Amino acid sequence: MSNNLKNILLTLITENQTQMRKAELFAELIQSELGEDWEIKNIDKYHKFGNSYKIEFKYVFNGKQQNEINNLAISLTDKLVSPWLVYFDKDENSIELIYNKDENTRKGKEEFNVIKWGHLQIVK
Repeated sequence: MSNNLKNILLTLITENQTQMRKAELFAELIQSELGEDWEIKNIDKYHKFGNSYKIEFKYVFNGKQQNEINNLAISLTDKLVSPWLVYFDKDENSIELIYNKDENTRKGKEEFNVIKWGHLQIVK
């Protein structure tokens, strides 16, 4: 596989958050869990659900094999919440992950209970 520059994009939708400041603090908590190289790209009110925010993160990779990126993506998202659905694109040897909160959710920290939905994708 090639060593192209790639981005991991992680989008989280929260619930039970009424203030932008709480969403910002939550984004910082997630960033500290993922690692300092993760950039908080955007935090916006998410109008599809009441008291929700959409938080977007980005991580840029250079020189890593696709298998390494896939493994990292799975292990990092599992630190937050699980289970995640995995979609595998064999042509690209790349994955996409989707999380939906339900009664079987396991969270890495109690504070992560506000994560309602998540999406991770690897893009060039």
